[in-house]
Amino acid sequence: MHSLEPEEEDFLLCPSLEWDGLYLEETFGDRLRLFYNRFNSSTRALLDDSLFREIEDNSLVISLEILCSNQIIHKRLSQKHQKIGNEIRWIWPDTVTQFEIGTQSPDWCGQVFKL
Repeated sequence: MHSLEPEEEDFLLCPSLEWDGLYLEETFGDRLRLFYNRFNSSTRALLDDSLFREIEDNSLVISLEILCSNQIIHKRLSQKHQKIGNEIRWIWPDTVTQFEIGTQSPDWCGQVFKL
């Protein structure tokens, strides 16, 4: 006879969450992944076609560049600059002082936003 109540061994325990380990993302890729996941699907679709680069000065990150594949994506991301800036402040709190949204095309156009 099959019981409706699951066996104790059917349950998996979640690993304990350590609050100290939440901000240990040290590599650029880890921080970028965290940045990407903070947005909704429409913004992530725009970010999918973009390139990212940190600009450092004396091992201190001072700027984050977002290079869009075309001017349409550039325009749409520029309209979301406040949300992007808030996420950058949260993920790179003490290091990034500005971010740039530009295009990858030869006739580079872009905007710099201070944090």
